[in-house]
Amino acid sequence: MRPVLLYSKIRLHWGFITRVPGASAAQPAYPLPPPTTVVGAYANPLARLVGEPDSLYTGLAGGPPRGRRRPRLMPRILKCSFEATLGAGAGLSGLVGVASIEEPSRILAGPYKGGGSYEKAVRSPPYIGVQEVMPVQAMGHAIAPGAMIEMAWLLDADRLSACLGVGEEKLVGILELVAWSVYRVGSREGLASVVDARVYGEPRIGEGVFNSILYQRADCATPEMGGTIEVTLNDIHYVEALYHVPARGSVGALAPGDPVTFTTQPSCKYATVDGVGLAFRG
Repeated sequence: MRPVLLYSKIRLHWGFITRVPGASAAQPAYPLPPPTTVVGAYANPLARLVGEPDSLYTGLAGGPPRGRRRPRLMPRILKCSFEATLGAGAGLSGLVGVASIEEPSRILAGPYKGGGSYEKAVRSPPYIGVQEVMPVQAMGHAIAPGAMIEMAWLLDADRLSACLGVGEEKLVGILELVAWSVYRVGSREGLASVVDARVYGEPRIGEGVFNSILYQRADCATPEMGGTIEVTLNDIHYVEALYHVPARGSVGALAPGDPVTFTTQPSCKYATVDGVGLAFRG
């Protein structure tokens, strides 16, 4: 295993939208990008930099689909990125910035442009046909205009290199560009501008106390000093889990100003460089 930590400080233009594969139009909304969205933000430019065609799809990580649904697919680059992930997180940076969740009623009222499939609608039961003809805008809409967010992706370069079929040294060079190439968070609407980025090939790995402005999974790290709020987010396997978020406030998330001191839980480690820390199962 060769841990590599990608770090980016980005400014959101208005906010971001999260997506959960296989969920209904009533998507969950989060005050900060969940780990899956963070990995996706990096995987998007990674795909272009390694020349991955959009036509390469594979089974979704996290197990087979439920019931008789068609197999859920995702781009191969994203599946490889998820499988190589050791940890991912985000946090509001500095003293200025707030992220809050938009009202669900407003989001549900907006239909997608173009509508659904008429052919499928007329062959389906009414409750399915209505969804096809009048699909609704998914929830998961977080408002954070001008907010500065720090993101980090901790990955196993050996595993990502083997999965993508790209030489490890070449991959590390590509990852340096990836950290600077994040241009959207979540869906196409979540435009962002990178103001600082770094790639650490040898982050410090350890157990015990570490400092971070990024959220940490509750069953992997416990806050010891500094303000945090508890938020439920989808983890890397699209399973809801509790996270400790360095922030002030409760309805939304206000920038904390200073990093929080965490202690790792048993069976977990941390990776940290220059105050950027992530707890992960090691």
